Amino acid sequence: MPSNTARLKPATIKANNARLAEDEASQLYLLREKAVHIIKAARSATPANILAPLLCIPAFSGEVNPKYLGIWLTYMFVVVVIRTWIFFKLKDKVEDISNPQRDLKMASLAVGIVGLGWGLGWVLMAPDLQMVNRIIYVYMITAAMISSMFAYSVHKPTFYSFTLPIIIPSLSTAIWSIDILPWTFSVGLATLYLVVLGISKNFSRTFEDSLRLRFRNEHLYKELANERDQSIAANVAKSKFIAVASHDLRQPMHAVNVYLDIFDADKFPEQDKLLLSKIKSSITSLNSMFDSLLNISKLDALVTPVNNRIFSLQELANTLRDLNATRAAAKGLTFKISNPNLNVCGDKLLLQQIISNLISNAIQYTETGSVDVNLTEQIGCLVVEVIDTGCGVEESEQLHIFGEFYRADRTRSLHDGLGLGLSIVQRLSDLIGATVHLSSQPDMGSKFVITTPYVTSTSHEALELATTQTKSLKKHRILQGKYIAVIEDNPVIVDAYKQTLANEGAYVHVLSESETALDEQLENIDSIDCILSDYRLSRTTGDVLIQKIRENYNEEIPAIIVTADTSPSHINLFASLNVQVMHKPISFQAVVHAIKDLVES
Repeated sequence: MPSNTARLKPATIKANNARLAEDEASQLYLLREKAVHIIKAARSATPANILAPLLCIPAFSGEVNPKYLGIWLTYMFVVVVIRTWIFFKLKDKVEDISNPQRDLKMASLAVGIVGLGWGLGWVLMAPDLQMVNRIIYVYMITAAMISSMFAYSVHKPTFYSFTLPIIIPSLSTAIWSIDILPWTFSVGLATLYLVVLGISKNFSRTFEDSLRLRFRNEHLYKELANERDQSIAANVAKSKFIAVASHDLRQPMHAVNVYLDIFDADKFPEQDKLLLSKIKSSITSLNSMFDSLLNISKLDALVTPVNNRIFSLQELANTLRDLNATRAAAKGLTFKISNPNLNVCGDKLLLQQIISNLISNAIQYTETGSVDVNLTEQIGCLVVEVIDTGCGVEESEQLHIFGEFYRADRTRSLHDGLGLGLSIVQRLSDLIGATVHLSSQPDMGSKFVITTPYVTSTSHEALELATTQTKSLKKHRILQGKYIAVIEDNPVIVDAYKQTLANEGAYVHVLSESETALDEQLENIDSIDCILSDYRLSRTTGDVLIQKIRENYNEEIPAIIVTADTSPSHINLFASLNVQVMHKPISFQAVVHAIKDLVES
């Protein structure tokens, strides 16, 4: 037990230090927000602090001793100037405040000397004023206190530095003489001050609570963003590892397959034949696993192309039958594929891989019965059904089986595999724009339905004509008549961009790096649909010019930056500006396709 306690101490110390650091950060955040609130509120109250003493001149000059009035006005003039100078010198942005405690002390001093001035005015002028003007002065200082309640109460020292120099003199006059203020009025004034103090206390607590909640929310958001970044980095590292491992191991695995094929099983004794058969079966499983890993790495790297062409369902059905019938027969399963006599426009290879993975999965988890594949048409599009009489899937697991490396608990020990087959099905379906639906019950089989966007037709010519027209219309719709701005300091590349984009029907504006020349060019251009810019130019950088163009049109125009710089800081910069980045070397056609995607979206 002592050793366990000793092992826990470093972790406990680390957790305590983390809490202390968070508490310190929270306290600093509170002080900064309080300083900003007080500074902004005080600045907005500056006109009132100037006008109020001036209004006392015509109101009180005929009653108050000129000497006392002069002393008070001089003092108020000096402190209002000091107050104004202090608050306009202090920073009013949270990120600019480096020492909030110092700023709050300065703010307390600035409002304190003004509050003292109002208290001093009561002492100097109240005895000479008529009752009406005394009450007017009371209203003035009460209004000042109420406004300070919302402006300064977020920080108690600042609030009290302003209010106490007002409260104490105004209430102490009741002790001087009953003639200055009736005792009933003094009691009412004291009650009002207590109410103001109570409200200010509640406002301060509410303000702090809301700031603490905001700080925790921002802290949690940063933690979530950090975890998201770590998750993305881990996923990238996993993909790289899978890609490298599958590539490096594929060659020796290929050699093992070749060597096994060389062996003539008929020349071996029965026991050796059995061992050789088991070895071949194991190698077959390994090959399947490597294929799955390589497919996942390709999908993660976004390098899987989609090539749509016209093919017949009979052609697809024959291929699927050749690939899977033998394996189904080896398990004693009935394997059937039904299909209408239709032609389809789509990526046959990707669709074939989706269906093959589902068939392979069905055969693997079906011990008796059948596996049926139905290629059908619904609303002019291809729909695929893969139905088996296997073990089925628990309802609680149906949401998880499309995840990577997931294998159901009840079948984990019965079959080999990595649990990637259905994940590949889901990803490939997303890639071609298809949806996957599963209906299943334990021990009653499963039914997978793939609804594709692939158009079907009985006539090859009609399908080809419709597809060609759709492509040409789409091409015409995307760049025809669009205005593309190009910023590039290499004349050869500029000419290539102009020719390539013009061939797509776009109008190209080659813009200058010079601000003066650029302003003149933009005056003669009504609109821009997309900006294409190099990053490192002769005089400036592409992001600066993109922002200038956007500000000129007051619109976030879609933009692409082409650069060889892959530093994280620049990638984050482009992302914050909502600018798509493409890294050199890259073909002109790839750039054109990227512009098409931006313009179309």
